[in-house]
Amino acid sequence: MDPDAILSILEKEKDFCEARVERLEFSNSRFKDGEIQTNSGTGAGGSVRVFKNGCWGFASGNPEKMEELLKSAKKLAALGRGNLKLAERGACPKSEKKKSSNKIGAEELVELSGELGKEMEGGRIKNRTVGLFEETNAEEYYNSLGAEIIAETTIIYGRFSAVGKKGERIEDGRERYSSLKKWDREKLFWHAAEAKRKCEESLDAEPAKPGVYTIIMDNDLAGVFAHEAVGHACEADGIIDGASILGDKAGKKIGSEMITIWDDPSLENGFGKYKFDSEGVMGKRVELIKKGVVAGRLHSLETAEELGEEPNGHARAESYSYGPVVRMSNTCIEPGEERLGELMDIKEGLYLKGMSGGSVDPFTGQFMFRCEEAFPVQEGEKGKRIRAVSITGTILQTLHEVDGVGKDFGISPGFCGKDGQNVRVSDGGPHVRVKKIRVG
Repeated sequence: MDPDAILSILEKEKDFCEARVERLEFSNSRFKDGEIQTNSGTGAGGSVRVFKNGCWGFASGNPEKMEELLKSAKKLAALGRGNLKLAERGACPKSEKKKSSNKIGAEELVELSGELGKEMEGGRIKNRTVGLFEETNAEEYYNSLGAEIIAETTIIYGRFSAVGKKGERIEDGRERYSSLKKWDREKLFWHAAEAKRKCEESLDAEPAKPGVYTIIMDNDLAGVFAHEAVGHACEADGIIDGASILGDKAGKKIGSEMITIWDDPSLENGFGKYKFDSEGVMGKRVELIKKGVVAGRLHSLETAEELGEEPNGHARAESYSYGPVVRMSNTCIEPGEERLGELMDIKEGLYLKGMSGGSVDPFTGQFMFRCEEAFPVQEGEKGKRIRAVSITGTILQTLHEVDGVGKDFGISPGFCGKDGQNVRVSDGGPHVRVKKIRVG
């Protein structure tokens, strides 16, 4: 439907209501051991939410039938009784989309995935997988207060996996690539080569001795810690539900003064970048931890009202067919003052890179992360690669054990899952040293 027609329908309603429309075009190519599969297509859909009697009614379907969706959402909202309230959102934004033309198309994706797969060939590599994906998503948001936001985003993403074998031992190496701008061939081939290198080196690595160590986390692993261990615990819906260890810690010191962690939807080159969230609220940078003190929380309109705080634009939906929930965007540790060589200046410890899996319980603060690469450090010198290890601990104890923060900065892309929805995110930061943590 025409934007003016959608606004006209919504503005007649007494209750607050909002509509989202999406139109997408996508192409993907998957290379696996010499065989290539490809897929491309288009899609469109719309949804309406109506807020009445302290609860939401939601309906999704054909974007050309917004009046029918509105009727369905109104009926559902009228059935319920709730205690939800919405925070004031300020001025209603008007935003025009920017044209995006960064895709290369299915045919070139097929050719490129084959070339990248060949890059990982040879040596002890037995299986190679390359997945390339591009999507242009035109999103529209309207509400009964007159908001009209039209945005277009091109999402570019690549995955690389190399699996090798040495005797009975099997190891793998993985890499990711992302952009909201364009494909970069040089970076793609670098990631393919890195996946192969990681796999080959893993096959020759000796096991590490379990114990308590001083560790230096690289940008990737430090970013995962910021996202998984801290970011999720600062999502306000979890705090309201009593599911966060940081729920009663606002304004309290929970870690080293060296640690500042923030979430910023406007971060340049961040894979989780956006201007407005799925409730039409401008995304704002939020300091979650400031010099070791709990400083902020991520909010939707509902959670901001519940906790008496300002909305900050962190309600996100995977697509038009889902309602928004509180989510992160680009979650990072603020750089410090130390060079990597200074962080490495320890008698004994481990240098850990990347993350290949793990889990965290935001309620108890317990976490376990498995790194991709590990190196012993003796008298400030990095040694030969050893097998990947896992680190375990609690959020609060680990934050207090930080005793060095690098001046460098790097981010990595990914997708974060919550409540059955996946959204694009980035996490990162500098190298970070933790003076004592259990390694296994």
